[in-house]
Amino acid sequence: MKNKVKGGIVVAPEPLAAKAGKRILEKGGNAFDAAVATAFAQGVVNPLLCGIGGSSLALVSEAATKEVAVIDASATVGSKRIPKNWDDLYRGRSETVGRFILAGEANQVGYQSIMLPGFIKGAFHMFERYGSGKVSWAEVLAPAIEYASEGFAVYPYIANFWRNVDGAEDRPGYPGLKAKLAISADARRIYGKNGYEAYDVGEILVQKEMGQTLQRVADEGPDVFYKGDLAKQMAADFEKNGAFITYEDLRDYSVWESTPTRGTYRDYEVVSVLPPGSGPQMVQMLQIAEHFDLAAMDPNSDEYIDLLSKIMRIGFMDNVLLKNDPPYSIGEELVERFSSREYAEHCAELIRQGKELRGGSASGLGGGTTHLTIADYDGNVVSWTHTTGSIAGSGAITPGLGFLHNNFLGHFNPLSQCWDSIVPGKRGGGGAPVMILKDGKPVLALGAPGGSRIMSSVFQVALNILEHGLPAKEAVSVPRFHSEEDNLIFIEPAFAPEVEAGLAKRENKVERSTYMSRVMAVCLEHGAELKLSGGSDPRGGGGLEIV
Repeated sequence: MKNKVKGGIVVAPEPLAAKAGKRILEKGGNAFDAAVATAFAQGVVNPLLCGIGGSSLALVSEAATKEVAVIDASATVGSKRIPKNWDDLYRGRSETVGRFILAGEANQVGYQSIMLPGFIKGAFHMFERYGSGKVSWAEVLAPAIEYASEGFAVYPYIANFWRNVDGAEDRPGYPGLKAKLAISADARRIYGKNGYEAYDVGEILVQKEMGQTLQRVADEGPDVFYKGDLAKQMAADFEKNGAFITYEDLRDYSVWESTPTRGTYRDYEVVSVLPPGSGPQMVQMLQIAEHFDLAAMDPNSDEYIDLLSKIMRIGFMDNVLLKNDPPYSIGEELVERFSSREYAEHCAELIRQGKELRGGSASGLGGGTTHLTIADYDGNVVSWTHTTGSIAGSGAITPGLGFLHNNFLGHFNPLSQCWDSIVPGKRGGGGAPVMILKDGKPVLALGAPGGSRIMSSVFQVALNILEHGLPAKEAVSVPRFHSEEDNLIFIEPAFAPEVEAGLAKRENKVERSTYMSRVMAVCLEHGAELKLSGGSDPRGGGGLEIV
């Protein structure tokens, strides 16, 4: 698709990745070209949270056709059967992180936790199907190759993940960084100074093997990764170390392009992804919120926080049933039910009646995730979440290839004969890339990394913009809160003590938390000329570039 007007806006947690997208816009590429460049660069400059060994879920809006589509390149369960003794090793489910626990945690760390990576095929599909034709595949990968081969200075956002933010320490169902690096000599050599030491801000991280792998993908296309020499190297490594993935699995991996899930919020249309993403939950929460006069409430009040927390808990409770791709879920009819306006009205009435809404953890992603939101001046828009699972993924690196494989198998039930059991071909991953449309055109696109707090954060930022009229920069920056189970509400330290006291009087358990999702938002104002503005959450690295 040819773009008419050069330029646009790139928003991502990683400043260097945003600059990669800017380079492509300056060359005349469109939002889709820039998104591919940004995403590959994210995998290099944020290597513990995302990369080419991971899963990808993108929402795209093409201005020329006025169509919105989902590009599903989710991680997929390999064809080999899991060991029968996993039933005996089962120790339950971690409600804190929404993952299943095995004795020894083979489903969370190491080769048996790996699922088929979809990122590269998903990125190529976007480039080939939606790209401008003005830049080459090699050009969009060039910034990532440079960052990997020449190195980059470690910046505060990713330095935190080497230390104790969201996953450096072990939790049940969520092995920490040290346990991950212990899996692979290459992982320790590349990502741990002297084996396990953290990189400090300003130190240079060089990833030469990853640069070489990316160069081959740039030169030979995605087939080298899924069918060629790289696929054969990975398959041999998987076989040697007991992974459940074969060469044939890599060869046959396919990207799905599908229609999104849809709903409404007042005069807007809400568009998001289908399971295994959390789009139906986002639609549901916004449609429930519509039944209340939010504009009349102070968004920093205990009344507002209590109400939205109840809505969040309904969303998480229902989303537990939707965390598999539709062919394997309890039924596609559940998606329709939970996304319906009638169900939203029913839930709103439950809240008014004071019914107990306990919720339940339904995290589809760990903290090992990133997001980008991009729009160009033709009106093309991308909201894209991609991830390797939890921090450092599986910890496994195929020798010589230089990238971390994902650890998504821990999202599936290791017990046999359950509706959410591990079955070859199932897709996992998640995320909640969202677009808000008015008269068929996107006016807001947003998404985030951050585990289950993706959904609560995106929900709040959308309301900050649509209901309270905040500009994107302010909407992503103001204090936030999160609730998904029981009556427990996490609030950021910036909330006043009287807010905490008010929530407690409303029979909530309240905890202060510094960890919230990092929302990337772009607003589009349509008129004689399209105006673009964005907000890059200061909880992330603050990457935002405009051309």
